[in-house]
Amino acid sequence: MTRGLLLVVAGALCGFAWGHEGLTWLAGLAALIPVFWSLAGSRWWAGAVTVAYYLAASRGLPFGAGIFFAESAPLWFSWALWLAAGVVNALPWLLLWSETPRRQTWTLPAALALTAVPPIGFIGWVNPMTAAGVLFPGLGFVGLFCLVAGFVLIVLRSWSAVAVLASMAVVSNLVMLQARPAWADAWSGHDTTFARLQTAAAPNFLAEGQRMAQVLMLAAQLEPGRVLVLPETVLPRVRQGNDFNASMLADVSAQLKAKGSTMLVGAEMSIPGRPIRNVLVALGSDAGPLVQRVPVPIGMWRPWAADSIAADPFGNGIGLVAGRRVAYAICYEQLLTFPLLVSMAYRPDVIVGAANDWWARNTSIPTIQGQVLDVWGRLFGLPVIRATNI
Repeated sequence: MTRGLLLVVAGALCGFAWGHEGLTWLAGLAALIPVFWSLAGSRWWAGAVTVAYYLAASRGLPFGAGIFFAESAPLWFSWALWLAAGVVNALPWLLLWSETPRRQTWTLPAALALTAVPPIGFIGWVNPMTAAGVLFPGLGFVGLFCLVAGFVLIVLRSWSAVAVLASMAVVSNLVMLQARPAWADAWSGHDTTFARLQTAAAPNFLAEGQRMAQVLMLAAQLEPGRVLVLPETVLPRVRQGNDFNASMLADVSAQLKAKGSTMLVGAEMSIPGRPIRNVLVALGSDAGPLVQRVPVPIGMWRPWAADSIAADPFGNGIGLVAGRRVAYAICYEQLLTFPLLVSMAYRPDVIVGAANDWWARNTSIPTIQGQVLDVWGRLFGLPVIRATNI
């Protein structure tokens, strides 16, 4: 029992390692969770270790969700979401645990996969696989393979092979195979501090005018040849057809295109007869809107409701902007594993993240979003451009 309690505490500490500004390397502690799981003396202790990890890592959720749903749900609802998400993420680990090391050699990778891919992958925060970016930078999918192989070798107590992988990790960190390309210096993100940007909120024309004015000002100031990323839902809702906002954005886009600059700006796009889409609009570019694949379940993505934000969960998340292949992640997607891994298979040049975290500004959530993107960028040797409203 003592060992089990110590492992649960250790799992919780690994979860608390997420969400500390400037300490991205702490994400590497997530790699210890499968090891602790394998050492648990029983199925229930194994489940407790992983529950403790997921609940500690998502500790900002009940407070942020409490603000997000303040007008539509009781306070207990946000705590219930937090507990449910932690339990669902831990469930594969609980069910697949085995006291037999040889059985663990396939159940461990299976648990990693089940928590990364849909349906559990829709709420699969802080998957231990993200630790590959800390341990094997620049190695991409090979680094992921090395991490999972390392777990299996530890289970089998093949210490000589583990030592070889550890040496690879040391070398890859010393060499730092990824180098920021010169063109990436022309790309940047611009954070905003708007008090409230909420999907499906009642129109506030004064606030929308202020947001549009800031976009126009930044577009006018943007130097030739640069790419600027703004956060999610900064623009007022854009409607297809004869819409004033759409006409104004078309003019701005033409001005940016004339000087060879581009802005990626978050907006909700409304098309009659179709669900609203949460997108990044590429001003100054011929690229179509970059559509969010996985909006926040329940908060934005409600397939049973008429006002649901459209989802495209199995899209590739790739757009061509300023001549570069962009892997983009809009807000909630930044926390998940499978959308980014799908995008990485298309060999992008840059990762772009745009988020609207007004509801989570006093929680660890925005920092974790940034950590996850930075770690994936580190693993695949890609520059990361982020913009957040907070």
